Amino acid sequence: MKVLGLCSGRKNGNTEIMMKEAFMAIEEKCGAECRLVRIQDTVINTCIGCETCMMNHLKGNWDFRCVHKTGSDHFYFIEQLMREADAIIVSSPAYNLLPTGQLIKFLNKMHASGNYRDVVEKENKIGAAFSIGGTDWTNFTLNVCKMIAMELTGSYDALADAVHFDFVPAKGAILLEDEMMARMHQFGETVAEALLMKEKGETPSYSGLGGVCPDCHGNLLEIRPDGVYCPQCLTKAKISIVDGQLVAEFTEEERAKNRWSVWGKRLHDDNIRKGHKKATDGRAQITEAMKKYVEYERAVKLPEITTE
Repeated sequence: MKVLGLCSGRKNGNTEIMMKEAFMAIEEKCGAECRLVRIQDTVINTCIGCETCMMNHLKGNWDFRCVHKTGSDHFYFIEQLMREADAIIVSSPAYNLLPTGQLIKFLNKMHASGNYRDVVEKENKIGAAFSIGGTDWTNFTLNVCKMIAMELTGSYDALADAVHFDFVPAKGAILLEDEMMARMHQFGETVAEALLMKEKGETPSYSGLGGVCPDCHGNLLEIRPDGVYCPQCLTKAKISIVDGQLVAEFTEEERAKNRWSVWGKRLHDDNIRKGHKKATDGRAQITEAMKKYVEYERAVKLPEITTE
């Protein structure tokens, strides 16, 4: 068994120390081989939004990857490690309420991963996520890390554990927090137990931080004109006040239509197809109308970057 940890914190910083504590527990409990990728040290080409990979995949051409060729950055090296892994752990410190930008860049490239999503949807890997913040300005960090873990492992059903800690700002300061380090050891044991269960053909259950959504376990709600939704799953909730507490209920009917379900993914693909068909049919009109905006040039000239 192999476990891959994607760590977007500093080298030997709090996030990496936490990952290594989890690794030690995994190795002790199930003997899995653990490997760490320092995301902050990687070169990841920025997705330019050309949609070439998406259009090829919608046509069934899974051999096509990206206009940025294999070998031009570290993406496909990491993707190969993910293909080989039985479990993937995603982690990040909080930067301005969110995970690091480099981790988001990596996520943005996942459309260029060929048939990777199709593979993991048929055979889910075990997923887990954790995050840490120097203060409590961390609201979206764990939610996004969990979402990335789902993307890389195929399903929220594959998520075994997730945990977040606040108020640990200094490098190495996590080592002063015995309870937090003990929780990370337990985190590793949970991942190991999930791997052992999967090996036996059993389905692991989620044992991490709870949330309002029963699928992604997120703690966020989004108010829309037609109701209240989980912003990650786009599952509609019924909201009520019980004993002064806000309660969100998600019916099985609504959960079957969340964006990660078969229904939701088909809807997503169909909407992309419709959008591209409309653009193709209206290409002449777009080309003519575009001239006005191409000629309206207001972009500043960027200075050259020096490395000295």
